[in-house]
Amino acid sequence: MEKKPAKQGWDWGKGITPVVTVLGISVGAWQFTSQMSHESKMEFARSMYNKKLQAYEDVGKAVGDLLVVPHDEQLWISPLDTLAFDSCLERFRTCYWGVLPLVEDTVVETAMIQFKDMARFYRRGENDYHDLAREGMALMNACNHSLEQHWSKPRKGE
Repeated sequence: MEKKPAKQGWDWGKGITPVVTVLGISVGAWQFTSQMSHESKMEFARSMYNKKLQAYEDVGKAVGDLLVVPHDEQLWISPLDTLAFDSCLERFRTCYWGVLPLVEDTVVETAMIQFKDMARFYRRGENDYHDLAREGMALMNACNHSLEQHWSKPRKGE
């Protein structure tokens, strides 16, 4: 009768291999999930940038249309220009209350309010065309700065 050899202890090779395999799979899965999360965040940032760009383009068109309504710079606004001006102002208000609140930052929001107020004052004859044009440029500069800042600000989780 042969004797079986006594167990010599733990076989580290057989015990470590499954642990290393599971660890490798876990790290790979974590890296994949992390990469997918980063790509999802970047896609969302691109999507928001495109929405912001479109909204700011619409605001720019509305502001430009308000500023090119035929006017006599010696008068505040001529009676013949009021219908065209009111139509353009209505389009600006649509931007103001439409998608813009979803994408604007506080600087653009403030510039929108200032331009909206200035347009009302101009329409009533309380401010002149140059004041309106100055506020229009300030609004467009705020939009431009907002677009530049979109990619430079740190995002949560990065």
